[in-house]
Formats: sequence, structure tokens, C-alpha cells
Amino acid sequence: MARILKRPMFNRGGSTNNGIMTGLKDRTGFSDIGTTLGIDRDRTKEEMQLLVDLQNQFAPVPKTRLPLGEIGLNLMSGQYAGDGLLRNLAGSATDPYKKFVAADDARDLALAKRKASALSTSVGQQFAERIAKAKAAGTSNMQKDYTPQRAYETQVAANIESAGKLKSFEKPDINQKYPRATAEYDTYILRNLRATTNETGQLIAANNMGFVPFDPKTQTFDYGSMRPGAFYYDPRIRAFVQRMPASDDDEGGIFIYDKNTFKKRKFEK
Repeated sequence: MARILKRPMFNRGGSTNNGIMTGLKDRTGFSDIGTTLGIDRDRTKEEMQLLVDLQNQFAPVPKTRLPLGEIGLNLMSGQYAGDGLLRNLAGSATDPYKKFVAADDARDLALAKRKASALSTSVGQQFAERIAKAKAAGTSNMQKDYTPQRAYETQVAANIESAGKLKSFEKPDINQKYPRATAEYDTYILRNLRATTNETGQLIAANNMGFVPFDPKTQTFDYGSMRPGAFYYDPRIRAFVQRMPASDDDEGGIFIYDKNTFKKRKFEK
């Protein structure tokens, strides 16, 4: 045992992050917690004292009094008289003292609850002020998330929920059939289209007609109904498509445009 206790891991002082202790981190001191959470200890102490003093002044907790009257009554009744003077005193005081202890414990508990309530009020107020300042500065994590990712996830969830409510004889619309592709179009692709500096992208933005015509009854897309030269989005292939009529210089056909780069290629059947 003596040799074991002389091993480095049992030495006082120095680093303990060695041997079997490798990888363990030093524990953060509890005295620093208030600082990391933005809680002012001095302010908390003062506010707690003030709140407790106000409660004690305007709604004091009654002091616990030893029930001497009940003890005297027991003595006079002679309930324990046959056991001698000391036993008579002890027996007469036993039940009243138990009641006194219970009442005194209840009083201590009430006072402790007041302190806990005062602490909660002070800390809650400081947290509220901290969040309000963060919101005013535009840095609060408590603010609503208006990011495209959040909008996309919300739209996908709404589309899937809507599809789940369809009755057995009902057919899904384009959003219900392609919940993620249509949500991506609404939240990411249109945003990118409005901000792009790409010439082809700007041309698509100026002549964008939305989704390719979709018939819920037949669950089919009708490329033939697309206006010639205009751009539509096909959620099946997640790309823009364009129908061009044949001319003297071009045989025409269906063209596909990448949703991000807007690179053009002809649709091959």
C-alpha cells in the first residue's frame, strides 16, 4: 500500500492530467458560474435582502413559542405524577415539545422559501434584462429564426402534414407529391434567382412562370402547356425547363437549366 501511494498520480500538486487521468479537464469553479451566466452576485445579494426584509416587514412569519401553558396543564393534571418529579416534568413536556419542534421546523422552512423566492426573482430579472439587451443588439438566440434553412424545414413539414391528411380518394397536389423539392424552390432557389448576377439566371428570373403545369387528377406534368420561351421549374429533376418552338435556325425542343449554375443543356428523351 505504501508503494502504491507513492505513485505520481497520488502526488500532491502538479498536473493530474496524466496516466489514467489523461483527457480529464479541470473542474470549473462554482464561484465563476455567476460571471459566465451574466449574474451580478452583489446585486443579487442586495436584492434578495431587500425582498426578504419587505416580506418580513409586511407579512412576518410568526415566531415559534414554547407551549408552556400546555406543559403546565399536564403538570397540574398529574398525568405523570406517580413517576417522580423529574419523570413528571419530562413526561409533561414531551408532547408539547414535539409540537414546538414541528412548528419551529415549519417556520424555518417558510423563511428558507422566502430566500429561494427572492433569489429566483432577482436572477429571473437579470436574465430578462440580459435577453432584452441581446434582442436590442440583434444577437439574441431567443429571437425567431428567419433563416432559409428554417423556412425550408417549416415548409417541408407543412407539405408532408398536408399530404398526410389526404383521404384515400384524394390525389396530392404538386406540393404534397414533391414536398422537399417544392419547399427548396420556394425558400432557396427563388432567393438565389433574385440575387444572381448571372445573365442567364437574370433571364430566367425575368421570365419565370413557376412550376411546370401539373394535373393532380392524372399526376402528370404537361410540357406542352408551357408558354414557348418561358421558364418553368420541374420538381422531379429539380431544374428549370424551357420549351422552344422549332425555327429556321433551330430545331427547338425542351431545354434544361441547372438551378444553381444556370448551365443549359438539351433534354434528351
